[in-house]
Amino acid sequence: MSEPLQIKDRIERDRQKLRRLAENHGMQDYKVLEQSMVLDELINEYYRFQYKHMMKRQPIA
Repeated sequence: MSEPLQIKDRIERDRQKLRRLAENHGMQDYKVLEQSMVLDELINEYYRFQYKHMMKRQPIA
């Protein structure tokens, strides 16, 4: 998955999933921690993509 819009859509779906898990199982449940890590990785992937795209557009001084 490399398109930023696809990543953003997945982030939003996974964020909603995290919210539901936290409501149903509590913040200390392993499922919530696991989903939080999945969400963190997606957010990191999105920012890595944005950073690479930004670096391609900047002229080298």
